[in-house]
Amino acid sequence: MKRFITQLKWEFILLQKNSIIAISFGVTFLYGILLYFFRDSDAIDPLLVSLILNDPSVIGYFFIALAIYTEMKHDILAAIFTTPINIHTFLLSKTISLSIVGVICSLGLIIPLKGLDFGILSFTVGATSICVLSTLLGLYMLTFANEFLKFAMLSFPVFIVFVNIPLLEFLDVIDLGFFAYLFPIQGSLDLLSTSIQETQINYWLVYTSILVAIPLFYWLAYRRFSTKVIHK
Repeated sequence: MKRFITQLKWEFILLQKNSIIAISFGVTFLYGILLYFFRDSDAIDPLLVSLILNDPSVIGYFFIALAIYTEMKHDILAAIFTTPINIHTFLLSKTISLSIVGVICSLGLIIPLKGLDFGILSFTVGATSICVLSTLLGLYMLTFANEFLKFAMLSFPVFIVFVNIPLLEFLDVIDLGFFAYLFPIQGSLDLLSTSIQETQINYWLVYTSILVAIPLFYWLAYRRFSTKVIHK
């Protein structure tokens, strides 16, 4: 545990040195400006859910790739694995550090508008699971490219399916019914929705989908990352 905490602290240092925390806060600030102009609109709650879905998704998915590619470029990644650190400690510390940043940014969007008048527990769990799933998906996908630009181009259709189809379901543009829960992020989106709009959801289904999706994504990310990046 001590080694993990030390690695987690190191991850925050790397995120800061690589300007990823600053970029995350900058993206959140831009979203906040957009929300401010629509604060009196009847559509503010759906807009808030939509932006909060996208904010930790972008932070988790794209910024984990940016962090890893930067560490590869400066040979930091190679140096890390000359130490006794194991892959699980590395992946979990990366995922948790970015998820903490993502949740802080998500709270930074909702609190100025809602104060504490929202379902804090459901919101926090939803935002956290969105960022965790996005980070793990990013870890998996970055193994298919050797630089960030190629990763971004490859990721466009993946990110659309991962985030935007559930979002279209939420906005009633499409109706997937029960099949919506085939998308890993759907349960997390339901938690955001009920925390802000007090919509009725099936908590058993929501939490089951999250508890299945996160271990599955971690297993896929671990196997792919360890094979294609660490032991290539």
